[in-house]
Amino acid sequence: MNVFLYVALLSCCIILTSCEVLTTLGVMTGASVLGGYVYNKIQCKYFECCTDEYIKFDLEKLDKLMQNKLYGQHIAYKTILNALHGYLNNKENKKALSLSFHGPQGTGKNYVTQFIAQSLYRKGTESKFFHFFNGREDFPLTNETENYKIALQTKIKAALKACPRSLFVFDEVDKMPEGILNAIVHYLDYNTWPKDYVGNEAIFLFLSNTGSRQIVQRLLNLWESGVKRQNTKLQDFENLISIGAFNEKGGFHLSDTIETSVIDHYIPFLPLEEEDVKKCIRHAFKKRLTEETKVTEITPEMVEEALSHLTFDPPPHNLYSKSGCKRIEQKVAIIMHPYKK
Repeated sequence: MNVFLYVALLSCCIILTSCEVLTTLGVMTGASVLGGYVYNKIQCKYFECCTDEYIKFDLEKLDKLMQNKLYGQHIAYKTILNALHGYLNNKENKKALSLSFHGPQGTGKNYVTQFIAQSLYRKGTESKFFHFFNGREDFPLTNETENYKIALQTKIKAALKACPRSLFVFDEVDKMPEGILNAIVHYLDYNTWPKDYVGNEAIFLFLSNTGSRQIVQRLLNLWESGVKRQNTKLQDFENLISIGAFNEKGGFHLSDTIETSVIDHYIPFLPLEEEDVKKCIRHAFKKRLTEETKVTEITPEMVEEALSHLTFDPPPHNLYSKSGCKRIEQKVAIIMHPYKK
């Protein structure tokens, strides 16, 4: 065969083979991308995903939940809604949103946390993007503080990589060993997130009884000076809460989270007055008015009987329920038991 003809034929074969390989690779790559897309769509149909379809903050839902089920907390109601509205409408967030709830037990701190989760995720507090830490249960040993800090950083880092729109809740902060929250300051501060993070869209909630004494005393002083409860403002309490939390024993004691000003709002949950507690009582009774009971309506006598189980303080005025709305469900259950069919 002519040498030149042989070389020409060989060149054509090489070119054709190369084109076939490239075409095959292109088809495989396209199929891989398409397959990944289809897989994600199918996966997200049956499992929770970190997408706009699954995570979309419904502020109207949160508003209704707090209006219908949160009693006597006009400051918390207004501050939380405004803070979340401002945060969600800021497309250039430079830091995570951090809110610290303070007040006596039974005033609604945990309720609001549940409402926020329900308004953010389809599965509410059961969402895999909802992360809950309890100061008493998760951090029980003071001598293990350093290990707790490392474990906490690892969990938060993994959670944020999985979904930047995670919700972190730290309950009973006052029961935490001092210093643990210093480990998460850089997740709350401005422009300090690791470079490999997708974004800064997390929300951190801190729940604590610290500052309760100061809140009660300030509210009482305002009442004695003629200021009505519904006319009190966030500014009446926020500074004294942060000072009280910083100086009281617990997770906030001498904490960098307070000293470096990375917490956006210190929100007071005010002690509940008699009228607020009565709303809780009526709500508890309504939940038990079913076909299995002989009564069909809540009487004033039933409300007063439930109210008689609660203690009000501080003396001499005794304006506020010592346990808020806690224990009411249990007392109502006892009252309703004789009325079962």
